[in-house]
Amino acid sequence: MSSRFVALLLAASCLVSPIAAHADTLSDGFANPPQSARPRVWWHWMNGNITQEGIRKDLEWMSRTGIGGLQNFDAALITPQVVDKRLVYMTPEWSQAFRYAAQTADSLNLEFGIAASPGWSETGGPWVAPKDGMKKLVWSETVVDGGKKQTIRLALVPTMTGAFQDIPKAADIMGPPPDPATLKKAGGEIAVFAVPVSAPVAAATVTPALGADLATPTAEAPVIVTMDYASPQTIRSATVFFPGLASTFDKAPFLPVLESSEDGKTWRKVAEIPLSQVPSTAGFAPVRAAHFRLVITAAPKPFNPAFAPLPGADLGPFASFGKPAGLRLTQLRLSEDPAVNQFEAKAGFATVDDYYGLDTGLDAAEAGIDPKAVIDLTARVKPDGTLDWPPPKGRWKIVRLGWSLTGTENHPATPEATGLEVDKYDGVAVRAYLETYLAKYKQAAGSDLVGAKGVRAIVTDSIEVGSSNWTPNLPAQFKRLRGYDLAPWLPALTGAIIGDRAKTDAFLYDYRRTLAELMAEQHYGTVAKVAHEHGLTVYGEALESIRVTLGDDMAVRRHADIPMAAMWTYRPQSGPDMTAVADMKGAASVAHIYGQNLVAAESLTAAFSPWAFAPSDLRPMIDLEFASGVNRPVIHTSVHQPLGDDKKPGLSLMIFGQYFNRNETWAGMARPWVDYIARNAYLLQQGRNHADVAYFYGEEAPLVTLFHGKAVPDAPVRYAYDFVNPDVLLNQLSVQHGDLVARSGARYSVLYLGGSSARMTLPTLRRIAELADAGATIVGEAPVSSPALSDDPAEFKALVARLWNGNVISGKAIEPALASIGVTPDFDANGQILFVHRKTDDGDLYYVNNRGNAPVRTEARFRVTGKTPEIWRADTGQSERVSYRIEGDVTVVPLDFAAQDSFFVIFREPATATSADVKPATWTPVKTIDGPWQVSFDGLAAPKAMSAGLGSLSDSVDPAVKYFSGTTIYRRTVALAKPGGSQWLDLGQVGDVAEVFVNGKPAGIAWKAPYRLDIGALVTKGDNLIEIRVANLWVNRLIGDAQPGVQKVTFTAAPTYTPDAPLRPSGLIGPVTLMTKN
Repeated sequence: MSSRFVALLLAASCLVSPIAAHADTLSDGFANPPQSARPRVWWHWMNGNITQEGIRKDLEWMSRTGIGGLQNFDAALITPQVVDKRLVYMTPEWSQAFRYAAQTADSLNLEFGIAASPGWSETGGPWVAPKDGMKKLVWSETVVDGGKKQTIRLALVPTMTGAFQDIPKAADIMGPPPDPATLKKAGGEIAVFAVPVSAPVAAATVTPALGADLATPTAEAPVIVTMDYASPQTIRSATVFFPGLASTFDKAPFLPVLESSEDGKTWRKVAEIPLSQVPSTAGFAPVRAAHFRLVITAAPKPFNPAFAPLPGADLGPFASFGKPAGLRLTQLRLSEDPAVNQFEAKAGFATVDDYYGLDTGLDAAEAGIDPKAVIDLTARVKPDGTLDWPPPKGRWKIVRLGWSLTGTENHPATPEATGLEVDKYDGVAVRAYLETYLAKYKQAAGSDLVGAKGVRAIVTDSIEVGSSNWTPNLPAQFKRLRGYDLAPWLPALTGAIIGDRAKTDAFLYDYRRTLAELMAEQHYGTVAKVAHEHGLTVYGEALESIRVTLGDDMAVRRHADIPMAAMWTYRPQSGPDMTAVADMKGAASVAHIYGQNLVAAESLTAAFSPWAFAPSDLRPMIDLEFASGVNRPVIHTSVHQPLGDDKKPGLSLMIFGQYFNRNETWAGMARPWVDYIARNAYLLQQGRNHADVAYFYGEEAPLVTLFHGKAVPDAPVRYAYDFVNPDVLLNQLSVQHGDLVARSGARYSVLYLGGSSARMTLPTLRRIAELADAGATIVGEAPVSSPALSDDPAEFKALVARLWNGNVISGKAIEPALASIGVTPDFDANGQILFVHRKTDDGDLYYVNNRGNAPVRTEARFRVTGKTPEIWRADTGQSERVSYRIEGDVTVVPLDFAAQDSFFVIFREPATATSADVKPATWTPVKTIDGPWQVSFDGLAAPKAMSAGLGSLSDSVDPAVKYFSGTTIYRRTVALAKPGGSQWLDLGQVGDVAEVFVNGKPAGIAWKAPYRLDIGALVTKGDNLIEIRVANLWVNRLIGDAQPGVQKVTFTAAPTYTPDAPLRPSGLIGPVTLMTKN
């Protein structure tokens, strides 16, 4: 430990003395947070660019900076080779480096974790056999006329590896499309059925022709494709496919609408056909016409604050990221046969945000194929593919069902570490995958460095594998989970309506729910079980931002030891993506209900913002994590730096940040920022979270879909809430003295029915009735129906009638309902103030966060009585008494929030009076320290020392100063009188982090506004040498290196900024003022 760091700790100890005086565990942990409270980082090794020297420097910097651990990812993401010898994944050289990393981390007491696969998503690698890869249902169709003896040779099922039928696998994230001939293949037979079909419609003239390149439609100028028949046709369904328009992460930017006309002049709308990565089918009421057309218009693209490029960011080869391919229609089929509307999504070939909303306007009672007319021919197929079956009279379609691979691979891994993603619905295959994976790490690090020492954790990042909808054991699993036989309904997976629309949609709901439950149980449950057998802690993310695959985001995280969410950075003018808030609340709810307590988040992830963040920028974002229930941030990312100190800022995760590593300009000043995170996390790990509302969000959509891009509209504001899902209702909650109590001990005053609970399965409704009968308070609107096939409608209707006849508080007004049963608001204040309430054995901790951009003065009301409040500030480690008055069961505390401010209000000490008036300290400016200052520079291409006044370096006419990034040192001798008490040095505006020395002794580091430090203990009477070291960001130097004709002094492997990008204010801008305490 350096003498400078010891001096900083000593200086900090002066600040925390008001808390340290308590000499108790809580205050001690707040003053010096333990490793368990310290943030972790992701540590990406990029494309084999690894050196032992870089490993040592990285890990020692993490330890010095107060990081609690790291999670290692071996990735590629089109990173070039920049070291002399590239270390290939799991080769002896790579293994030697990994063992050294594990040994070094262990010696530094850093928790070492690994990703669950090479790359970051999800569980896959070259050792996954094709038979164990992710699978999809495929089928062939053979149409015959019955009533005569014939030999029927069935068409083979498609064997193409890809998302749907014979469509080849698309490109992975930021990669080229694979050669279909090189794709791994596997497949098998499932069943054969015959169903009656109508005669095909006549051939149509399609203009433009299929496969032609079409113009790009706009809202004002749509693209039109016409289908003209010689005579009127009756149409009940339509299928279209535009390849390359949608991706796993982005919806298609265009929307086709099918229209019909009797005369080719007057058109009426038939159906919208939303697009996806696979063909899209619309089913509708019969339409008879001779002319049809697709009118394709531009769909509004939703704004994603996480991917909004910083002004002037050079997108380079990533400029096309997320943009669709050209418009080309390769499939267009109109049919007289009825079809399941959007069957591709309903059967799990793709996903949509709202399955309940797909069939608005359709007749649920519309008949399809009589179930008695579906004939199972599986046992009559001969080995040569011929069918031993004389078809009855009529026209028959013989559907031969099988499976093949989706071809999804783990990404973005190096080529040597890339292979098939394992079947997520097959626990046996998942176990085989993970046992092999962990055996590789034990061989690399040594078995003594996996488990109790060395590698101690494994993390499942957000799942990005896309859709799959088959596994060989699915029929048995479906029977186990749903209670009826899957086989008679299999044709529905190809779009056939069996019975009627309502029954078929109910089966398809059951099918999707089965896949979702298998995802949680067979994949995430198996990963956790195997990891625990090897002594590893599991950090577990879920869907993160969108429904990329079927699954409930609380269900998949319940198996993790530390449920995890993801929070991306955002531009202040746009605000955060509220999807992330729902994701974090979901992870926190899992921890509160199932008892894990720790809640992690992939933190501060950024895109298209190269080296653009200082701690002051990041504080509002990390505060939002804390206000959403997170208490263990995991910073994304701290990329391994394998090169020397002359190669800065160095490697990145290409377009993704953070850039939080030892090459950051302010890396040496990062400790107070990390301590701020750790102090907040420490207090938020204490005791138990307190919430009044258990918010049931339904049984259809995950949280990130229900609340995508928006706040939870009916969530309480003055009461805290946790989300609950069906498993929580059925298996975790009971009623004690009118409260809902989880097995973990979490307690709730009411159960609220929100989200998609307007439709509800009968077992869930029965459980709600049981809870209500036991005395629980239920609030919400009555469900209208069950989405499941086997539920009894009569029992459902009777149970709803009984419950909503006085047993349930009907409606969505949750706060009035709580008031009606005598529950006082837990926290109430003016302004945009968020809160988290933790209860400990001896008190109550409230974390409060002003989300507004203006100061707030408010009288906050806390549902606490009989205790004295204190304010604890994580930025300084100080506490202070505050005025209060007790009114019944509420304590009123006047609070002053700065803009984007946060702190804790802690109630521990018994109140000896019902009120107290504490006068806050005030400060008076006594001296402005004007220039000139002696200015020197430390960094790449450092300018010559100079004498100058204060102001932004970026305003200089000297390019060496204008574009400088690094540390600027300001020195000035100032005559001061020795103060009798605290004396603040206020630095004014700073770009971006400042460290102050007085007479050669450290006064501390200022990393956010107000940039001020107490220098009273260091000042002597007379002349005092003031030294202010200011680190600005890499942004200005990178922009300088982009100027025409300059010689670059920085090194990066990714594009950064354009020459005209706006510079960032930098250096000591001031004014610098001396202030004394009144």
